[in-house]
Amino acid sequence: MHLVTLNITDLVLGLLRGTLQCDSTDDKESWSWAIFRDKHVWRTHGALVASATRYLPGSFDRPPRNPADKISSGYKAWEFLLYVYGLLPGFLRHVQRPLYYQHFCKLVVGIRLLLQYQLPLAHLRTAHKLLVRHAEDFETLYCQRRADRMHFVRQSLHATGHIAHEAHRTGPGSLYTQWTLENFIGNITRELKQHVTPYANVSEHALRRCQANALKAMIPDLVPDASPPVGSVDLGGGFRLPRAADRQPVLVANELEQASIVSLLECHGVPIQTGWKPSARRWARLRLPNGQILGGEHFAEVQYFLQYDLNNTVHTFAMISKFSDADPTITRETHGAVLACMYRGDASREIIDVHGIKAVVAMVPMPKTQEEAARDQSGNLYGDRYFVVEKPGLAVALLSGVGEAHMGDEDEDVYMGDLGRNDVKSVKQPGLS
Repeated sequence: MHLVTLNITDLVLGLLRGTLQCDSTDDKESWSWAIFRDKHVWRTHGALVASATRYLPGSFDRPPRNPADKISSGYKAWEFLLYVYGLLPGFLRHVQRPLYYQHFCKLVVGIRLLLQYQLPLAHLRTAHKLLVRHAEDFETLYCQRRADRMHFVRQSLHATGHIAHEAHRTGPGSLYTQWTLENFIGNITRELKQHVTPYANVSEHALRRCQANALKAMIPDLVPDASPPVGSVDLGGGFRLPRAADRQPVLVANELEQASIVSLLECHGVPIQTGWKPSARRWARLRLPNGQILGGEHFAEVQYFLQYDLNNTVHTFAMISKFSDADPTITRETHGAVLACMYRGDASREIIDVHGIKAVVAMVPMPKTQEEAARDQSGNLYGDRYFVVEKPGLAVALLSGVGEAHMGDEDEDVYMGDLGRNDVKSVKQPGLS
């Protein structure tokens, strides 16, 4: 936890901001990688990070705050994790030199792979190679065989070359990192009521918690069954539709959506009369099973969910607008750290079974490089380009009970306005992109 979220991130941001110790024989003006030494660039970058909050789903927990304002004001480990390994790869490309940027992407991909709850051996090998190359190239790019920059090579950088081996020996880091303990400490601290004798009070709360857990383990019937939200629909397999939905079926007005529904019904042998226009009761949200799967290249924005009775069986579908495939050039240059897709909006509609949805991701607007901005004066080429941000260590968060908040349980119609980019990722092929 501390190695990945605090130690490594401190080194990365120290390099970018030029805040590392500079010996008298060195000169920060020669630090060509320290792009955030420029206060204007740093402020602009911080505003980008803050503006990305509206695109992050609620299941991402605490979104990173503006680092230009809050980086030294209690920035949390989870904020560092989501900022450096989620948002920074997309927000760094247009300002950082390609040599340094691609070197940073090796670190990002390696750490992302190691944050998985399940670690295939192929992913371990890939992560190990990337992190070793990152550590070796670090000395060439930043230290440059200079004794006055030897302090750049911290112990935390060396430790990244051993994470994959330790994961192979002891298992995924989610099993023994500090996240669970830190979460427990936070819970116990919030229960503190007696500030005169705080340690005794905390000890008593911890003892009662242990006794309650022991009783629940011995007598499982003491644990009440979690009641589902009122009005929600269980779809099986861990999928559930929360309550927010149209009160009555409404006419589907979009022609592409009409065509998708008609095609679906015809595939299931439902006779369709000429000129018939479908109607549907639209659901706003879908709760997914716990867990996250990495891989695949298919991303889409859900417009709404709907149900149809086909052959006496109720099926639940999602009306989606698909993004384009990830830009292969950017994917290759960043070693897969950045998947940049074009948003098609109303020009794309497709209907899929909800059980094909694998995870919720964020699609964040991707800034243009100077070369791209010069080619795209009108904004038609890159104006609708977004990059994918997956929640790092989602399975780790789920172990401590962090998930999507209960939303939309009130009796309300669906508002199909701009909800940001709380999108779904439909994985059709396992493996890395």
